[in-house]
Amino acid sequence: MRIVFLLFTLNLASCAYRADQESTRGQVRDLTEAVYASVTIRPETTYHPQTSRSGIIEEIFVREGDLVAKGDILFQLSISPDVGNRLTNAQLNLGEAKANFLGKNNLLRNIETEIESVRQQLALDSTNLARQQRLWNQNIGKKIDLDRASRTYQTTLSQLRVLEYNHSQSLMSLENNYRKAASLVATEREHFADFTVAAKMDGRVYRIHKEIGELISPQEQFAEIGSADDFLIEMDIDEVDITRISLGDTVVVALEAYPNEVFTAQINTISPMKDELTQTFRVESQFIHNPEKLYNGLSGEASIIADQRKRALLIPTDYLLRGNRVLTIDGEKGVKVGVKNMEFVEILSGIDSTIVILKPDPQ
Repeated sequence: MRIVFLLFTLNLASCAYRADQESTRGQVRDLTEAVYASVTIRPETTYHPQTSRSGIIEEIFVREGDLVAKGDILFQLSISPDVGNRLTNAQLNLGEAKANFLGKNNLLRNIETEIESVRQQLALDSTNLARQQRLWNQNIGKKIDLDRASRTYQTTLSQLRVLEYNHSQSLMSLENNYRKAASLVATEREHFADFTVAAKMDGRVYRIHKEIGELISPQEQFAEIGSADDFLIEMDIDEVDITRISLGDTVVVALEAYPNEVFTAQINTISPMKDELTQTFRVESQFIHNPEKLYNGLSGEASIIADQRKRALLIPTDYLLRGNRVLTIDGEKGVKVGVKNMEFVEILSGIDSTIVILKPDPQ
């Protein structure tokens, strides 16, 4: 009898609850599961112009906020005298090589003129040799005249062959010299161009890190240039939430610059690697319809729609105990939960909408 009394007392204690204790029943409603994150607006494409050599910035041709086109000059380094002298000498050598190779009075033209003269002489010598040969064949001419005509012809022919050889060699030499001189000028112009840095894309100058008179090295960034009209939304998602989102998920964005509006976007990039410093994953999305004006660095908040339930049985999130249990008048009951958000959690089984559940004490 004593044991029965103790069991009865324990049962009463488990069923007891305060009269003022808050309670509720599950409600059948639609539920949206969302992952929350802070957002920063960034240009879709950005790059940082850098120089290929160290030097003093002599002039800056752009200001922050300027629109630039690919190829526009951004800044100029002071050019050392030796670089300018090398380019000048290379250009002079190219002019001389071009004159020798393609000029009106170049060496080839002189050789070609001489070749033409010798060819004409060879034609005369050939005619004279043929005439002497006919006379000799008719027993009219003299052998000495035939031999003289033959030697003259052979001498002129040898002279022509030497001139033609000299022409081919001179042509090759002059062409090579011209090409080498042109190549040297191109190389020196590239070195010269290293002192001028141009934009590699169309966009807007968002930031300039240097001023005129400052030293800049190849390791330093001169500015930040990015797309002017195309922006993306950067979000850093905690690792406990990263598995709940997917590419293509809808994002509801609220920006500080537009306090009375919300915008929709869609996830297009999820970084596959966690940032060890922040313990988060970088996620990017794009607006479905851009706000009227966007600026690099605008901030706000976003809700990523991870899942949605139609006519789900919901209870307030703060009524759920650890281990997926709820407190009822009859004691604790285990439940199976589905999606949840900051306010509600979906109950898949364990209780129904007729069961009264109690709000746990804060302790």
